[in-house]
Amino acid sequence: MSASITSRPIKVLIVEENQPEYAPWFQVVSNGVNSDQFESERVASLSKALVLVEKEPFDVILLDLALPDSVGIATFSQICVRVPEVPIVVTSALENKNHAFEVLREGAQDYLIKGEVDVKLLRRTLLYAIERHRSRVLLQQLSFNDELTGLLNRRGFLSMAQQQLKIAQREDWELVLLFADLDSLKNINDSFGHTEGDRALKSIATVLKKTFRTSDLIARLGGDEFIVLALNAPAAGVQTMTTRLQSNLDRLNSQNRYYQLSLSIGIAQFDPNRVVSLETMIMEADKALYENKRKRRLAGSESSSDE
Repeated sequence: MSASITSRPIKVLIVEENQPEYAPWFQVVSNGVNSDQFESERVASLSKALVLVEKEPFDVILLDLALPDSVGIATFSQICVRVPEVPIVVTSALENKNHAFEVLREGAQDYLIKGEVDVKLLRRTLLYAIERHRSRVLLQQLSFNDELTGLLNRRGFLSMAQQQLKIAQREDWELVLLFADLDSLKNINDSFGHTEGDRALKSIATVLKKTFRTSDLIARLGGDEFIVLALNAPAAGVQTMTTRLQSNLDRLNSQNRYYQLSLSIGIAQFDPNRVVSLETMIMEADKALYENKRKRRLAGSESSSDE
């Protein structure tokens, strides 16, 4: 267990509705397990859990799959995409092995049956879930992250985006895929050196992280190419998204007197009612990007000729 966790109580978010026939998980964690080792908080619905995880950090989530506002695999999917960095142990009052295998394939750390778990087993399950998840995250960072920017790399993005596309199809979610090029990276490298070019790439990564949510997938595909998959994002929000991106870019440029950074972007949208592959979405966004570049070049040529 990492020192940051062992030096303080482990924060557990328990998402469950009270069921008279079973001892509540909240009661078990709070009273039955070393009270100085765990610090637990309980909510009785998925909607309240989603609000809470946006405000507070947790070390592990104990999630009942039967809630008043959500039942089954969808319960896990919705909270997992919001906080992929937090390990989740799912629970159910009824043993269903097929259901268990499904949530484990989706990324749950363990599956517990209510009424079959004692205090000692629950404690061990929570601790092991944290450690396994931490190890998996470290391995993913080594193979899935871009060394320069800290974003996902191409391999990491494609792997995680494929998984999110499956969830979106099942849960009827809309997605937005944004493809972006950093303009004039070659000019920055030629004029100021490659160290400054690397700094420009890292600055764009910072802008993207400020613009999008932590649950969205943000990656540098290589060179000057970036890509974002915004999860559960309706088409109506695209304009707000691009406006926020430009605003953050303008704020960055106001602090740099040597050169200005700009992005060429293309957008593709995922409609769960239209079966489309990730590769097709990337091609559509790439095509839109180059169409936007063409229009900007034409607009620039017309402005020059007017002068």
